[in-house]
Amino acid sequence: MEWFELLNGRGGVAGRSELTRAGAHPLELTRAVRDGRLVRPRQGIYALPDVVGPRLEAARLGARLSCVSAARSYGWWAGTDPRLHLRLGSNSRSPDSVPPSTIIHWRDSEGAGEIWRVSPADCLRSVVRCADEETAVAVLDTAVSSGLVRYQDLGAMFAQEPKWTSRVAEAARPGSDSGVESIVRQRLTAAGHVVEQQVAVPGVGRVDMRVDGCLFIELDGFAYHSSRSAFENDRARDLALAMRGGLRVRFAASQVLGEWAQVLDAIRALLMQEKTRDTPTELPS
Repeated sequence: MEWFELLNGRGGVAGRSELTRAGAHPLELTRAVRDGRLVRPRQGIYALPDVVGPRLEAARLGARLSCVSAARSYGWWAGTDPRLHLRLGSNSRSPDSVPPSTIIHWRDSEGAGEIWRVSPADCLRSVVRCADEETAVAVLDTAVSSGLVRYQDLGAMFAQEPKWTSRVAEAARPGSDSGVESIVRQRLTAAGHVVEQQVAVPGVGRVDMRVDGCLFIELDGFAYHSSRSAFENDRARDLALAMRGGLRVRFAASQVLGEWAQVLDAIRALLMQEKTRDTPTELPS
């Protein structure tokens, strides 16, 4: 059924008008709800039974996921803000039964998007307006890495936004496969270090980053090493770097986000160690 395929393509949530244009008869939709093949979270909105969490909540309230909640739904970095961010039109009525810790963005949606979330471009503009700068840049970086947003299009996305938001967007860079990588890049750059990302090393592959031309850093995510093969692959990469004489270190995401002072101290110590090793020793006369 064409309308059922459309529903799948819309993230499992669609409005009655979309579905009827795709060939669904109103009686067919009613039967699908009665048979449990669809649920109706709100009058005129239909969802697949496996739609849960923020998507379903947005549909129930007649809102759209926005800001970091929309970013999370696109698979981008969403920071550590656990609150639900929803977009409602500026003339909308305040919804009933809003979950605790919900942030309502009273703003008309800009551009196309699904009925339950704003468009990628709208999401990024919302994140930059709402989140702290470090988080916003990390969201932008991971959006670019995902392929859903092109780095060269960021300028146009923010051309009509306040100048300060354009400045934040200009800090984005391609190369961060995770928000943690972006955060490390931002913090090390701010500390005066030269950071290269996704550096190709013969016999090793791509390494997350190289700092000051000599220290290779690999970063493990929160759900890293879910399999033995992933763990062994990382050990093989570390060994290959060691055999090439590369100065290397590996950090977990939890260390970066919770113990940054210690991480930075370790990086600086390793860089100093390398600098000392490369400095010729004067022999006594």
